[in-house]
Amino acid sequence: MKNLLKNREFVMFLILLAIGGGISLVAPSFLAPSNLLSIVMNNIILAIMAMGMTLVVVTAGIDVSVGSQLGFAAIFVGLMALQPSSNIFTVLLIGIVCGILLGLVNGILITVAEIPAIVVTLGTLNVFRGSLLLYTNGRWVTSMPAWYTNLYNTKILMIPMPIVIFVAVLALTHFLVKYTTLGRSVYALGGNSIAATRVGINTGLVTLFVFAYMGALTGISSVLYGAQLGTIDPNGGTGFEMTVIAAVVIGGANVLGGSGSLLGTLIGVLILGTLQNGIIMMHIEPYWQNVVMGLIIIIAVTFDVINNRKNEMSRQIIDVADDVKAGSSL
Repeated sequence: MKNLLKNREFVMFLILLAIGGGISLVAPSFLAPSNLLSIVMNNIILAIMAMGMTLVVVTAGIDVSVGSQLGFAAIFVGLMALQPSSNIFTVLLIGIVCGILLGLVNGILITVAEIPAIVVTLGTLNVFRGSLLLYTNGRWVTSMPAWYTNLYNTKILMIPMPIVIFVAVLALTHFLVKYTTLGRSVYALGGNSIAATRVGINTGLVTLFVFAYMGALTGISSVLYGAQLGTIDPNGGTGFEMTVIAAVVIGGANVLGGSGSLLGTLIGVLILGTLQNGIIMMHIEPYWQNVVMGLIIIIAVTFDVINNRKNEMSRQIIDVADDVKAGSSL
């Protein structure tokens, strides 16, 4: 148990259970299977995008343009869905391609121009959104075909399609991180970029990959986003980037890079989804959600900073002890 309590994911899981238990005391219907499924379904898009953001944050980067990317890709997915010859595969393809291109814009500016990720993505956040509004003139995409809007409620072997898509994304991301050289390079880059370069890792290529992958997952999310709402607003996704980043940070990814897990991010998504649902069920003003989310982010980052300081002090003590031991042996 002592070792388990040192595990960040286990602690966050206990916090999730505590939050759920507290809400159920005030609103017993919170634990109804239909409500729990609703929490999952309403946060699938967030979970898919958070998988990509985890890799970005692990490299010590950040992407605050993902909300604009979501809205941008969703509009073009919606326009494609209106074409008579379109089907689920064509809209999924246009969403992924659109997302990858937007992600590559960020990645190229960061690697080639060597501009910090926060500066680049703050700029592209406005460029993407402004370009979209100019193109659409603020008009919504409506009158979606039934085959598209039914996607969110379609089931495969009694499992909702969005959950199937998320599991596929999770499995692919886990495979990339765990079993590929590129995936391991993501953690190496975030841990120490100088050391990563010295051992032969192409840090520019890794950066391009994580931002393009983030874009691809945003493109997949845009397909589900349009199917869930039935109409697409060119302002859709505004502010969503902060929720995605919050889920990743709450899940334990270090904002300084080098550490983070997909399991932790998933728990972070569930914590945010549970809080949002609980606030509604307990009839609390919805504005409290932002307050609570902000406090959780501050606590999570503070925990990481304190933990990093402790680890650094431990390494210094070990280094000093080794030097003293080496000196005495001489």
